[in-house]
Parts: sequence; structure tokens; C-alpha cells
Amino acid sequence: MYSDLKDKVVLITGASKGIGRGIAQRFADEGVKLVLNYSSDAQSATETLKAIQEKGIDCVMLKADVSSPAAITELFDKAIQQYGKIDVVIANAGIELVHKSVLESTEADFDKVFNLNVKGTFFVMKNAARCLPDGGKLIVISSTMSIHPEFGAAIYASSKAASKLFVEVLAKELGPRQISVNTIMPGIIDNAGVIKDYPAEAKKTVIEGSPFRRLGTVEDVANVVVFLASKEGAYIHGHHLSVNGGSMF
Repeated sequence: MYSDLKDKVVLITGASKGIGRGIAQRFADEGVKLVLNYSSDAQSATETLKAIQEKGIDCVMLKADVSSPAAITELFDKAIQQYGKIDVVIANAGIELVHKSVLESTEADFDKVFNLNVKGTFFVMKNAARCLPDGGKLIVISSTMSIHPEFGAAIYASSKAASKLFVEVLAKELGPRQISVNTIMPGIIDNAGVIKDYPAEAKKTVIEGSPFRRLGTVEDVANVVVFLASKEGAYIHGHHLSVNGGSMF
């Protein structure tokens, strides 16, 4: 437990399932107030909200299209109307990987991925810079795909690489306000993101490429996120932390 997190207000985009949901559940264990965002999966959003409220946590779930700058601004404004402040922002919303070679990729594929993973992340970060108090925390969820891209991942991997550069620049801009800005780069995480539709043989290959001989879990990622959000991680700034168990993937 990190005592300094109790009653902090944490905003998490893309929080209805997968890694975002895992992060929200882990923050709930710290007694924070949560502003969770979802885009389209109302059922998963309802299930996540119920599970967290059953822990006695003050939590709201807000629908917003995080590829829309206007919707992002409205999301942040609603969060402040609800709780009066935002202390921690987790920019997690992103589109899942679709494997297509460069020759197979279309303009529609490019726009779909970049609108959410690049434009959406940028404007979440911009609003975080606008709304966070001095000493706040901004954490962007990227992917090890940005440093170890695989066949068919040109659009996705480059979109995740963009967010890393946003972090490096914003770390310089927000440093004087003691706002820490960092990236978490998960590897292949079981039952979340790019791994959920992997065939058994592909999962086996990933496991064999890991020194731990296992896939990562959402809890592995969430534990690092919460550490960075606490005072214990306050001097980690402008970094990209791989959470992949030393895997080659």
C-alpha cells in the first residue's frame, strides 16, 4: 500500500477491460477516487464499474471517444466537476494490433490507428498538462512493439513510438512543475491487448522467448503503474519502462 495515494483522483482512459481495467482495480486497492473512461463496450464498462464500487471506492465511468480532442477535453472537465481535481492521469486507451504488411495496409487502417494511438494520446497528454496540479503524475501506456516491432506491425508500432516521443518532450516541459511523465511499455500480456487472439502455438513461442517462461499479466503492469504514481516513484521522469519480464517480445 502507498499511503500517499489515498483519496487521490486518478483518471484512466480505456479502462473498461484488459490492462486499463487491471490498472483501475489495482488503484482501487489504494483507496483512490477513480474516473474511468470507455468508448463503446458498455457491458464491460458496467461490469468494471460494479466490481470497483463493490470495493467501496468512489468511482465514475464516463463514455468518451478518445480519438476526438473535443471529447477528451469534455472528459477532463467532467472529472474536475465531479471531484474538483485530477492528481494522476493514465493514458491507456489504444487500438488493438491488426497484423497487416505494409503492402496490405490501407489509408483507412492508418487513420484508424493513428487517430486513437497518436492523436488521442497527444490530446490526453495535453489535457493532463492543463489539469494536473504541480506534483501530479502522467503515465502513458505504450508497448514494447515500439522497440521490437514484428512483421505486420508497421502502423501500430510507429503509433506507439510516437507516444514515447511525446513523453520525452512533455517531461521537459512539465518538469519545472514537478509533474512526472513516464511511459510503461508492456510486453505480451495474457488475455489483454495483442495476445488475446493469439493461437496456442504463438503463445508457446512467446513463452519460450521469456526468461521467466511465462506471459505477463495485467497485474504485472498495474503494479508498476501504481508504483510510478506514488511518491516512491517521484524521481523517475522521462523514462520508458519495459514491463516484459526480460522477454525478446
